[in-house]
Amino acid sequence: MSSSEYCLSTNNEKIYKFFKERHPGLNFEEFVLLFIDLVEKLTENVSASLNASMFMSLFENVKQLQSQVDNISRLQTDNNSHLALKLSEFKREYIEDVKLILSNNVSDKIAPLIREQNGILMDKTNLLLNDMLPKSNDQLSKQLTISIKDMQKTMIDDTHKFLSNSSISPQSLQEFVNNLDSKMSSSLLSSQVLYTATEKRLDASIREVKASSDANLGIIKELSSTNQQISSSLTSSVSEMLKKMENSSSKGKISENILFGTLHHLYPCAQIDPVGTTKETGDIILSRKDKPRILVENKNWDKNVVQEEVKKFLHDVETQNCCGLFLAQNYGIANKEDFEINIHNGNVLVYVHKANNDPDKIKVAVSIIDHLKDRLDQIDDKSEVDVISKERLDNINQEYIAFANQKLAMIKHLKDFQTKLVKMIDDIRLPSLEEHLNTRYATSSSKVTCQYCETFQAKNQQALSAHHRGCAKKKLIDPDS
Repeated sequence: MSSSEYCLSTNNEKIYKFFKERHPGLNFEEFVLLFIDLVEKLTENVSASLNASMFMSLFENVKQLQSQVDNISRLQTDNNSHLALKLSEFKREYIEDVKLILSNNVSDKIAPLIREQNGILMDKTNLLLNDMLPKSNDQLSKQLTISIKDMQKTMIDDTHKFLSNSSISPQSLQEFVNNLDSKMSSSLLSSQVLYTATEKRLDASIREVKASSDANLGIIKELSSTNQQISSSLTSSVSEMLKKMENSSSKGKISENILFGTLHHLYPCAQIDPVGTTKETGDIILSRKDKPRILVENKNWDKNVVQEEVKKFLHDVETQNCCGLFLAQNYGIANKEDFEINIHNGNVLVYVHKANNDPDKIKVAVSIIDHLKDRLDQIDDKSEVDVISKERLDNINQEYIAFANQKLAMIKHLKDFQTKLVKMIDDIRLPSLEEHLNTRYATSSSKVTCQYCETFQAKNQQALSAHHRGCAKKKLIDPDS
């Protein structure tokens, strides 16, 4: 694909105002190329970072998770305290009821009443456990149920043993109550230990989740800080790039780099030397095999290049004794026309306005230098030549132009005359006679119709071929033939 097939344009108003009104000194293509380089260099760092909205979302999720963990831990502690308090309250009420039964009833009524109190205690305990224990924790529910049933069996056995004793004294009654209190306390303590162990496991899991969330939060904060640093670095780099592009020396260097790449693309076999830092050498020296050496002067100004720069260019060309190409990238050159050609000490100089690093313009300018320099070298050999004055040469040039125009006009008139004459001859027909002869003779007429215009009828194939060469409709339908 040739370079002339590449094209990009924009109709965006914001982009247009940015370059034409706010920053008229910026070159659109140079700016885009620099921004591409900047983005490619920063892609590796930016791809590893997260955007600000993601950071905020993760941060909020971690905060919600920590809040939920704290709520669960607090609820677990409250449940533990409430369970211990309720079980102690049930035990106290039960002991008081048993004491009251044993002190105020006869022995044959004590057993049913105590069994009734045992049932009430079990029902209240089961209801409490069902309300406080999570439905999903079946293992804890089973363990506590077994513990409560063991306590109930122990209480029933001790009560039955106590009631079977024939003599119940206040001292034996007190011992029974104390023993019952001790066993109930032990059983309730065992139940509380089971509940507490589950709470500790849950608390440990909660702490692990919290520690993990804290660690993730730290990572998120670190990534957020890194992202902010990268964003700050990107902003600083873009600002620095814009400032550099406003600087004349930086703009010139950037433009030289772009021109350097364009020349490499146009002349891959040439030696292209950037010599902008060397005195009296221009910006770039283009050297090719069997071609003239060219000194290239590049100006990326936001105004017309002044005459002083042209004088400096001439001095550099004289010093290097080579041909020269002066490129004004954005505007014109003082006292020089676009593509003006000068001969200076036997070297060809070409001045190009608004080059914009256009490969086609640069290639045309270099081709002009190559061809003119070759002709100059042929003229400057030692053979004898006739010297013609400039005035006579101008007259000869005008006469030659007039001769060429007259020649073209005569050719055109001859072609028009020939076309009209052929048409007039073709119009000479005897249609009635032809129609009559066609009824009697099959070969009275052997005309061939043109397949393109469908109106011209040739007498033979040779005539049809001659018509095809000038057929207007054929040229429209098949221009390559």
